[in-house]
Amino acid sequence: MSGLNPAVKERVDAFLAALDGNPVRQHVLGVVVSGSAARGEEIWAGDTLLSDIDLMVLVRRTDPRLIAAVDRVLAPLRHSGIDGGAVPVGPLRRHHTLAFHEARANGVVVAGRLDLATLIPDGRDADLPIWEGVRVLGNRVLEHVKYVEGLIPAERVVAKSYEALAEAYLVAERRYRPSYRERLAELEHCAPHTPPPVYAAMLGVLRARLGGAPFVAPVEQARAHLVSGLARLITRYAGVDQNALAGLVRLGRFERHWRHRLYWTARLAKQRRWAEIDPTIDPILRVWQRALRLAAAPELSTSEQRRTVLADWRACPQILVHRRPGVST
Repeated sequence: MSGLNPAVKERVDAFLAALDGNPVRQHVLGVVVSGSAARGEEIWAGDTLLSDIDLMVLVRRTDPRLIAAVDRVLAPLRHSGIDGGAVPVGPLRRHHTLAFHEARANGVVVAGRLDLATLIPDGRDADLPIWEGVRVLGNRVLEHVKYVEGLIPAERVVAKSYEALAEAYLVAERRYRPSYRERLAELEHCAPHTPPPVYAAMLGVLRARLGGAPFVAPVEQARAHLVSGLARLITRYAGVDQNALAGLVRLGRFERHWRHRLYWTARLAKQRRWAEIDPTIDPILRVWQRALRLAAAPELSTSEQRRTVLADWRACPQILVHRRPGVST
């Protein structure tokens, strides 16, 4: 675990000990720390970790029961900053995602005999698909649901919103870089095609992340900018100018992943959530739609609704674009 902050290593060791004592360990090929903790860019307030330690738990195949078993090992440690989940090795080879791209560039293997350069094919920063920008913003809407539910503080949801916007716009402009320091340098070199207040907030958040002056903004402003950015990225991806909710509906017309839909239909049926079954749209698009509504009008939602959508999000298969070497998507 060379290179990891000792306090991060302590938390990772706690997860590895829990994993070693669980039957699911026999199905695990290895564990990788990725994201900010792998790069030494995590955020602390004294001894309190404010950002996440992203773990990729590599398994041989896509199996919902196996993925759920890994999540049960992770769940008791989320309060200490541990996050992530099971990642089948097949998608590592087939898809060029932000997470996989960063893991290849900066990931730290903490268990197993893994060669990330072999497991994850090389891919240029400029070849990351625009879909990854859509995905990072759609997923960050769930952070606003967490905020409404009291699970994360205001400053973190604001920071996560603008960090995600920086990633998404750089992906859309083929200028993505796999660290906060490199992304800040790229933004300072050339502003993205985004409204000036959003650009200023991106710079403020990234500078604060790297030790600069604290950045403060209203959560409502960050949410509005995040949702507007999601609409812009969907427009770039789908070619039609619509608001975020309408854009997600449109995406459902041509993003058809039948295994995702069948799996989700079966899951909802098992939970007897009959009224929510809709095999005409991919489940992650529906989760993002629900999150947008819950975050936009928190006074109209219940804690049960918010916790249900968060649980669904953690269990939901995500649409990934297939890798096409040398071709931008």
